Amino acid sequence: MKFIQKSAARVVKQVDTEIKNCDKRMQKIIDSDEELKATFEIVTSIKGVALQNGTVLLVVTNNFKNFDFNARKLACYYGVAPFGKDSGTSVHVKPHTSCFADTQIKSLLSEAAKCAVVHCTELKQYYQRLIARGKKHMVALNNVKNKMLHMIVAMVKSGQKYNPNHKAQLALQYEISNN
Repeated sequence: MKFIQKSAARVVKQVDTEIKNCDKRMQKIIDSDEELKATFEIVTSIKGVALQNGTVLLVVTNNFKNFDFNARKLACYYGVAPFGKDSGTSVHVKPHTSCFADTQIKSLLSEAAKCAVVHCTELKQYYQRLIARGKKHMVALNNVKNKMLHMIVAMVKSGQKYNPNHKAQLALQYEISNN
């Protein structure tokens, strides 16, 4: 039994080392290109999005050159955009997400959303409002994923990092301009 435990510990250590090496290589590639680096810094400025999610976003969107800064298209690709069917009075299908999305990138985004719900005040409040309205946990989490993608696309499009005080600053600017 101890032999199996020692062997498993060695394998886990090797896998951890390889993951760290891959992370270093990804970061090195991103750092080598100024445009990638700038976009990566914007994307990872939101809580929950780190190296792997940021890298996947850059690769999937070709540094946001694909999808024309259309967050809905990106959400569809990630499989988090809900679609329903309505036709007259007889056909009513509740909105649901597509099962054809890439499950690996969707699961990465799921982990980012779980982290964001804990650490990002804006997304945490959004999630709690959805739960308070009676949404199920997974539906609310999917909505958070969708909102995250919309926020990321907007941040990259404007070239600004995530600012948790953005709404307060907008309210202050509105108040000042009306006086």
